[in-house]
Amino acid sequence: MPLSPIEELGVAIADGIEEEFGERDWWSSFKAILFYGPAVLIAIYLLGFLLGIF
Repeated sequence: MPLSPIEELGVAIADGIEEEFGERDWWSSFKAILFYGPAVLIAIYLLGFLLGIF
């Protein structure tokens, strides 16, 4: 399935960033925070909602 132009642009930007910063020590930690951080916050919110805290 072909990608839309916006998706292709996003992939190109992500590849460029990975190529630029991939060798640096802090990049792996930053990626973990960037991608797993929102998932953890959503999980906390849903857990609080289900328990009646929020």
